[in-house]
Amino acid sequence: MRKEYKENFELWAQECVRITDKLTGRPVAFRLNGPQRRVLGMLEDMRRRREPIRLIMLKARQWGGSTLIQVYMAWIQLVRRRGWNSLICAHVKDASAQIRGMYSLLLREYPEGMKEGQTKDWAFVPYEKSQSVSWIPAREAQVAIATSLSPNTVRGSNFAMAHLSEVAFWGDGDPRLASEIVRTVSGSVAREPETLVVMESTANGTGNYFHSEWQRAVAGRSDKIPVFVGWQEIDIYRRSVAGDERERILSSLDEYEQGLLGLGIELERVAWYHEKRREYPTHEAMMAEFPTTPEEAFANSCAERLMRPDHVPEAESGIGTTAELLAGVLLVSSDGSGQILTQFGKDSAGRLVPVSDEPMDGLSLGRAVREATARCVAAGVPMIIAEVRRGSEPVHLPWCARQAERSGAALSYDDDESGVALLDGSVLAACADSYAGLAEEGLVGETSVEARQELLRCRRDHAWQTPLALTRLVAAGRYAAGLQPRVSYADFID
Repeated sequence: MRKEYKENFELWAQECVRITDKLTGRPVAFRLNGPQRRVLGMLEDMRRRREPIRLIMLKARQWGGSTLIQVYMAWIQLVRRRGWNSLICAHVKDASAQIRGMYSLLLREYPEGMKEGQTKDWAFVPYEKSQSVSWIPAREAQVAIATSLSPNTVRGSNFAMAHLSEVAFWGDGDPRLASEIVRTVSGSVAREPETLVVMESTANGTGNYFHSEWQRAVAGRSDKIPVFVGWQEIDIYRRSVAGDERERILSSLDEYEQGLLGLGIELERVAWYHEKRREYPTHEAMMAEFPTTPEEAFANSCAERLMRPDHVPEAESGIGTTAELLAGVLLVSSDGSGQILTQFGKDSAGRLVPVSDEPMDGLSLGRAVREATARCVAAGVPMIIAEVRRGSEPVHLPWCARQAERSGAALSYDDDESGVALLDGSVLAACADSYAGLAEEGLVGETSVEARQELLRCRRDHAWQTPLALTRLVAAGRYAAGLQPRVSYADFID
């Protein structure tokens, strides 16, 4: 091991760490960007002063804040400290597993010259047959994962570092419940040098635990240092401005954008912001995605939510076990991410309830359709195929429908004789209205806490990020339409 690596995280990261490139999907060297260097400086300042490392991070998009934290924790475990156990806890299981997957790639790609002892000891193995705790034998270190839905799986464990992700969504926004979860998963971290607790999240409105902790940190009343990275710091958010464009662009900026220039933000960045705003129906929606300040992030983060909390029922166990099966909803995607088949039924109270959720991530469209068809045929129920349009991507639904029918599926048709559902903005809004209407009449139930959380944060502009919510909304739209009596003009004439 090079001696410099023990004190130079950035050098170690660049020469020894490989992460997955978001564009190509291939492993690439981890080179820090500007915002990552700024946050690293804060982490290293606390470490070098031999203080406990404590940070609360309000996340923007596409700058790699979570990646930095996870790689920094790996550096402490693999280079600086032996027996330094770590915990990753996110709002749902898939998010925790994805963060740990980053660590798994790091170990697989770690240079052979850095591996003291036997190579096989530099890989994850189950710790005492646990599914949630991995062990790195060469470093005598645990890497545990948990979720805010099941925090007790790690209660009583001894951790030196904890990465708490998307905390604003913990406890369904209930501050007291979220606070208890945080204490459960990070309470064992001692206040010693090189111990670490990082709490990070995108904003989820105001009044929740994460928001109150952010306010405490900003006021200097917390043990955590606050950090926020606005869109204006992220390298990819800019466009070149030719000399002959300058005056035209300046004259097109509104008062808010002129104010951005007054803050010292370069014209190239403001020009990008000005053009990006055209994709959003309101400025509030733009600020929710690309906040300039923490205040914008918190104030606008709920602007585009589809569902109100009072229209999303609490999850109940066992309500789908005796339901009469009605239909299956298959959500497909071009890259295989977020694909899922949910089967729905009607319980004894006449409520629409999910009976089963079967993830189909990573499958090709053809295979996902075939496997979903086989399950629906076996259950004797028709199927609805749904897809969320992502920007200008082509739509795959007609092809999927043909494949399903060739495989023997009975598609569930709507009033327009369509067995598929293209979830654009208007269809999503209609499905959300149907779900809310069913909820108000007590005609919809939920069995999954994770799905309820997705319903609460489902947004029009990034709906594909909440696949469990989408299957519920599609089913609600079809179910509500079937309950409505058909009314003709003649019904209003004596």
